[in-house]
Amino acid sequence: MNWPILTVLLLVPVAGALLLLALPGARPGAIRAILMAVTAVTLGLSCVLLVVFLAVPTSGTAKLSGTANGQALSQVHSPVTFQFQEQVNWLHSGASLSQVHPAFNEGNNAFNQAGPPPINFSYHVGVDGLSVWLIALAGLLFLVAAVVLSRKEERLRSFAVLMLLSEAGVIGVLTSLDLVLFYFFWEAALIPLYFLMIGWGDERRGRSALKFIIYTVAGSLFMLLAIIGVYFVTGAQTGVYTFDVPTLIAAQSFVQSTHATTFSLFGHSFPALNPQDWLFLAFALAFAIKVPLVPFHGWLPDAYASGKTPFLVFFTGIVSKLGAFGFIRYNLTLFPQASHLFQPLLMGLAVASILYGALAALAQSDIKRTVAYASISHLGFVVLGIFALNIDGLNGAIIQMVNHGLIIAALFICVGIFEARFGTRRLRDLGGLAKAMPVMAGIFLVVALAGLGMPLMNSFVGEFLILLGAFQVSPAWAVVASLGVILAAWYMLRLYQGLTQGPLRIPGGGDDSTPAAILGRLGRVDLSPVEIVALAPLVGLMILIGVYPGPIIRYSRYSADQYVRAADRSTGQDPVLSTASARIIRPDQAGGKSSR
Repeated sequence: MNWPILTVLLLVPVAGALLLLALPGARPGAIRAILMAVTAVTLGLSCVLLVVFLAVPTSGTAKLSGTANGQALSQVHSPVTFQFQEQVNWLHSGASLSQVHPAFNEGNNAFNQAGPPPINFSYHVGVDGLSVWLIALAGLLFLVAAVVLSRKEERLRSFAVLMLLSEAGVIGVLTSLDLVLFYFFWEAALIPLYFLMIGWGDERRGRSALKFIIYTVAGSLFMLLAIIGVYFVTGAQTGVYTFDVPTLIAAQSFVQSTHATTFSLFGHSFPALNPQDWLFLAFALAFAIKVPLVPFHGWLPDAYASGKTPFLVFFTGIVSKLGAFGFIRYNLTLFPQASHLFQPLLMGLAVASILYGALAALAQSDIKRTVAYASISHLGFVVLGIFALNIDGLNGAIIQMVNHGLIIAALFICVGIFEARFGTRRLRDLGGLAKAMPVMAGIFLVVALAGLGMPLMNSFVGEFLILLGAFQVSPAWAVVASLGVILAAWYMLRLYQGLTQGPLRIPGGGDDSTPAAILGRLGRVDLSPVEIVALAPLVGLMILIGVYPGPIIRYSRYSADQYVRAADRSTGQDPVLSTASARIIRPDQAGGKSSR
């Protein structure tokens, strides 16, 4: 592919937003048509990118292509490879970088002594086997959000413009291969999300938006400082001062981070963390807030409970995955030693999130808050798989990011339908709705089964691989985390049975009203054709991935292999593939491709 597909992907939503702003007058039909057309084109491009990417063989030991700040990278090897790279100098303040060669640790040479290092960052984008799946997921969810957005929505044009700008920001985060560019899109995506939260939703939306912005900006500030730290710490040891991600990943094989400093307190000396450890923690804080992990989750329940359904479809479905994406792309590759050092801490936080989120979901009477806490629990599994630091766990985490996006978006669409029909989100006010909404009850059953990890549903595949990876680290991690699966069955079935089974119960129905009388007053409340169209692709993919998971396991395995190799550079280990996973994803089953 010789045309800049990634740049086009970024520009299509921006162009759509500008077109909507130029649209004369308030024309709801035209606004929705343009929004759906733009998001459909973006999804189409995302699918083309995914298909072409999967058709091109990749190798975990392949050489990097392209340049970094005008410097050829043909001699640099990296455990992580990127395709469809596009690069244009953005800011170039000084002399060219010293020649990149295997002797990175001969830094602090005449280049450094001649004066301050150049400040170089570029518009550098590309994709790998991690980001390409998430870009496709983002394309689907933004289109679904456009479908469920009502033409009667208040300030429809503003909502649509902010939604498209959010999509551009998300795609930018997923494609950036320069740390400054990544930070630019990370913050750029935050602005429209904030205005969507504060402008649309229930009466608590102002408080929710404020909490979200404070949490996220606090984490982003530490990440910005860490980005600057990576530039100087890596440059001081290697002689290569750059924000270019592929170059930094390659350079980490030669960065020494074994000399911890000490500090004194009351006359005693204590070992302190080295610079790489502090940088790891700064990045991890920003990503832990975005996921979020317990105890950094305080913003999420209010944000999810107060948001409008179209906003929640893409906010919960893809934006929350940016934190997990950051853990994999940046923490594992730029700080391999620290990833192993803090493995117990992150796995512990992940298990705490799994159990806390599940128990909190059981305690809720508000349907939206039940789903919000369930999301925390499910994303805890993703982080557990990431920091298992083996191929099975990371493979499961990548798959589960996609699975969670499909499930959580469908859940919030279902909850939004219940709230719109009956004017309440309280579980005790609703019951027996299968009598009034049989189609809705059937679809909600499929979504609930996927959410609890039922075999032959998509979530089972990801959770199984994650628990398999956790077991390889320590059986105790897998046993404790598996309690979250039991609790998930409890809160999801409680939600499904409470809403759809038993006597028909709705607000204002009256204790002495018969089901026939209630149904007579309700009229038609089952799913509309538009709602079925919105839910159909999500439910179809849940079933398809659950019944036939082989292709997605096989292809995501190559990316997991690369990232595990990147994290294991500091230990001299070779990633171990379990026998079970090897039987599923032998290289010969993928047309002879291998990441070894």
